[in-house]
Amino acid sequence: MDDAKKKAVIFTVAVTQFTMPFMFSAVGITLPVMGREFGASGLDLSLVESVYIGSVAALLLPLGRLADMHGRQPMFRLGVLLFAILTFLIGFAHNIETVIGLRMVQGMVGAMGIATNMALLTNSVPKEERGKAMGLAVAAVYLGLSVGPYVGGLVTTHLGWRSLYFLGMIPLGISYYVARRNLNGKFRSSDEKFDLRGSLVVSLSVAAIVFGGTSLGSGWFGPVLLIAGLMGVTLFIYLQNKTRFPLVELTLFKERRDFSDAALVQFINYAGTFGIVFLFSLYLQSVKGFSPHDAGLVLVIQPIVQAVLSPLCGRLADKFSPRFLALLGMLACTVGTIMGAMVTAHTELSYLYTMFVVLGIGYALFSSPNMIILMSSVPASRYGFASAISGGLRTLGMVFSMVIIAIFISTIMGKAPVSPESAVDYLTVMRFSLSSLSVLCSIAVLISFRSLLKRRRVAKNKLCVQSAGDSKED
Repeated sequence: MDDAKKKAVIFTVAVTQFTMPFMFSAVGITLPVMGREFGASGLDLSLVESVYIGSVAALLLPLGRLADMHGRQPMFRLGVLLFAILTFLIGFAHNIETVIGLRMVQGMVGAMGIATNMALLTNSVPKEERGKAMGLAVAAVYLGLSVGPYVGGLVTTHLGWRSLYFLGMIPLGISYYVARRNLNGKFRSSDEKFDLRGSLVVSLSVAAIVFGGTSLGSGWFGPVLLIAGLMGVTLFIYLQNKTRFPLVELTLFKERRDFSDAALVQFINYAGTFGIVFLFSLYLQSVKGFSPHDAGLVLVIQPIVQAVLSPLCGRLADKFSPRFLALLGMLACTVGTIMGAMVTAHTELSYLYTMFVVLGIGYALFSSPNMIILMSSVPASRYGFASAISGGLRTLGMVFSMVIIAIFISTIMGKAPVSPESAVDYLTVMRFSLSSLSVLCSIAVLISFRSLLKRRRVAKNKLCVQSAGDSKED
């Protein structure tokens, strides 16, 4: 691939990596305004977010497999185009039911882009430049998730909630245009059979986990869905071992330890850190008395640090061991999470600034090196599968993080709102939640350290074998 097309791939992947998570996180800030206009209930508003993330997570694996079989480029192009159109159409919705329906379909087509973007990047960029490209793409994800609430609030305040959808279509339209000009592959036939049974089981199971996990505090159906989803995943694993053309080749996890370790650590990273922004958004406004705008200015420190450092860390991963960098990043994320668990009502802002800088450095050091490990540890024919696994683990990690927090909120606070009057109880929720998340992060550190030692032992053994061979020749 020539240099112009390589840059085009990096650009269009980075734009979609930013815009899709941005449209997820920014929508949350528009919900109160949208709810007042449509007279929507709290359940209706929660569905606006949950049907989107549930649809994305449910279809990632099937779409990643289809992309490997029939073509990643056309799958990516179609996903970006449909996502842009649906984003625009939501701005014209006249009732909450239409918004919920469009958001569900938007999640389905969004999965087409998420399941293929990292596969395209890995396939299009030379190995020695992959770290830099991954750094830009991964930074875009975190940046979209983190600045979404701040920018969404700004747009909603001054232009109205519909404008967020109209404006969100612009970068997606540009991304599609660039992809259409440079990614001209077409859908192709395949001799492999698609595992429809496994796809249905995993889609329903993941959707149940997402909806159950995000509804734990809303009644009995939340825990029931969560348990059903976990049972469904067990059934899915059993079926994959019995299928000739499985949706997920479990042997990749068994035989390629680099892949399974990187996948597990990525899940833990999101599970251990995603809920921090949620917790501190409430802390700054309900305990510290900050306005939403001022709270957003504090929370934006971490994504700014990461956005600045991620490309640099990607370049470092091209020159040095990505496993060592990922280990340092996971260690910094753990330190930042532990710092969060020590926060009190009287904690100085300088401490919070330092904590978010440490977390930003950790995310930057971890994200692109770990993605390089994950994508480089599978054959090129399975890049779509690896990309889908990456996106799926990111989504499930986010849900798992919020499930942990929801458990402590429901146990300690019950149905009491988070307010200055309940600040003492909320600080207890924060301490228990962040302590639990820091334990998760510590487990990821141990896994990363073990993986690094194993890689160094393998390299040392190869060197010894090579040296022995040279001695015999002499």
